Amino acid sequence: MFLGVDRIVSNYSTFFKQVQKTPEDVFIYSGVKSLTYKEVFESSLKLANHFHQQGITKDSRVVVMLPNIPEMIYTWLALSRLEAMMIPVNIHYKSLALRYIIDNSSAVSVIYHADNEEDVLNATNILTSLDVFIGLGECKNEKSIDFMEYKDKPLFGGPYNPEDNDTNVMFYSGAATGPAKYAKYSNYQICRNTNDYLSAVMLKPKDVLFSQFPLTHFIGYIAVINAVVNAGASIAICNTDDEDELKKTLELAQPNYMVVEPSYFSYLIKKNDKTFLPGSLQYAITGGGRLKKEIHETFMNIYKIPVFKIYGMVEAGPILTVNTNTDKPTSIGTTLSNVSIALKRGEEMLTEEVIGEISVVSSILTEDLHKLLSDQFYKGWYHTEDLGRLDMDGYLYFVDRKAYVINVRGFDVYPEQVEIALMKHPMIQDVVVKGAPKDSYSESIQAYIIQAEGKRPTDEELIAFLEKKLPRYQIPEKFIYVNHFPKSPTGKVVRQALK
Repeated sequence: MFLGVDRIVSNYSTFFKQVQKTPEDVFIYSGVKSLTYKEVFESSLKLANHFHQQGITKDSRVVVMLPNIPEMIYTWLALSRLEAMMIPVNIHYKSLALRYIIDNSSAVSVIYHADNEEDVLNATNILTSLDVFIGLGECKNEKSIDFMEYKDKPLFGGPYNPEDNDTNVMFYSGAATGPAKYAKYSNYQICRNTNDYLSAVMLKPKDVLFSQFPLTHFIGYIAVINAVVNAGASIAICNTDDEDELKKTLELAQPNYMVVEPSYFSYLIKKNDKTFLPGSLQYAITGGGRLKKEIHETFMNIYKIPVFKIYGMVEAGPILTVNTNTDKPTSIGTTLSNVSIALKRGEEMLTEEVIGEISVVSSILTEDLHKLLSDQFYKGWYHTEDLGRLDMDGYLYFVDRKAYVINVRGFDVYPEQVEIALMKHPMIQDVVVKGAPKDSYSESIQAYIIQAEGKRPTDEELIAFLEKKLPRYQIPEKFIYVNHFPKSPTGKVVRQALK
């Protein structure tokens, strides 16, 4: 039976090398369970056999819609063993977004949890491309094959001949700022991006990394699963909405790293309990969205845990920069090796401390991506539509999305600057600032506010408050109170929906 590999070119082969080194070391902590590298290895090969019997083979395109549970990692390994292409999808996606991804990717199979069955069925009721439904949990779809049947299967022992250029994964963006973008990454690209990331965040074999971040997101895929395996470390995962399960997982695992979404910091601040997180935690890592300065500072004041930041995007990296410098907490870091970043205005290269469009050159940007994003390439540079600035030490700072900049009588207003000023008001819990058409020459600034407990401030009071902090043209003309912000499945505010 052929199970091994001679060189590291894929998720599975990297994992296999680690199993050979430390078979009895714990790889996964979840709830009260701890699973060794060897146990996960055997489960993934049984699952590969199960999938293979359903027709999933080399180059099969498979949508995976699973939460942060051990079965998600088994699936990740099983598909790599079969040399299939994984298309990870956030479990919060609804039927229309899911239908688009399945149709656009030409997927032939979907692996999902029973909690998402209604959306899966609604998404696929008019599609004919899907041949295989594999459901985990109490699924009612009569077409669905039981995921857990893998337990009775022998270990898969078919041929295994992965190549560096074989497609490893196909990521889709959350479409919070426009149509969903996608990118396919090869085995080499994923391995290279993971190793470059680990040169910045140096995980060690005895480290334990807790992830609230969805493993279906490119940050979860690279900075969690692949990074942990490459480092020979351990991962702690669970349903973080179940506080009892979360406590059990953290108590058992005693992680020293946690990777969490920016929105999770607000949850931890509301807990306001330093004992909620284990004393073993030394670092937090976040990305995939903006962590507001006030939230970052409040979290630090309560928990005393430094926060590292990741910047990247589905179509261009995916991970581009990492900041582990606690002396520059608002920066999104410096570039990984193999990546060059410049700030540009059109074709003009800008100097330090000048705001410009973040532009990227990297060998990760393949010919496939060049064709897909041709309208955003200028002389080899990919223009990301994100605005930033570089300081004199080469650290990058995110300013805003280019599309969010508000034109007020010829002046550029960056929403984040106004949001930072408003967040200092004691009666404001959260705020989003956006522009609205005013006339052919200008936009008006509107602030959407979630009020903190207590008396609501008047517009006049807010204007007087802001006049001490901002130029007059940056002060909103309208203050609108809302109970919540519409968000994408990845947790980003959907500004187009604010009206």
